[in-house]
Amino acid sequence: MAYFTHRFEASVSLHPVGTYNYTVVYLDPELHASLPLKEIPRLRIEADISGVPVKGAWQPSGGRWYLMLPKIPLRNAGISIGSVVEVAFKVLPQDQVDVPPELSAALQAQPNARNAWSALSAGKQRSLAHMIASAKRSETKQARLEQVIAILLGEAPLPWARK
Repeated sequence: MAYFTHRFEASVSLHPVGTYNYTVVYLDPELHASLPLKEIPRLRIEADISGVPVKGAWQPSGGRWYLMLPKIPLRNAGISIGSVVEVAFKVLPQDQVDVPPELSAALQAQPNARNAWSALSAGKQRSLAHMIASAKRSETKQARLEQVIAILLGEAPLPWARK
């Protein structure tokens, strides 16, 4: 049985959103009917883009769906705007959250933080987990871990809360 359940070829494109241009691939329209895009418009997936692993979501835009791609790994693989790539993906459980080991250990050690974490939606958990996982330096990772625990304990504001 294949790990990825869907495959197609696509060109790497720029997708403008406001003042930003994201590097993306667009979902093959022939796959729209086979996916639960009406029920889950931001469908979480795990993909392989011509050898570059990507976790993300198909994002809706004007009747089309796109997947944002990581620029540096693409560049390292010799893939650029206009490149034709093989897209292979599978749909993930929509409530799946990849929790960094440091955060998992902190949550186990602090029941109040663990309870606050459990009360958050999967999307908010992913946002906080990403804050930690995206840090490159160990010092930054530790500082973000402390910030996330403070948020969970009500000692710091949520990053997405309006000011």
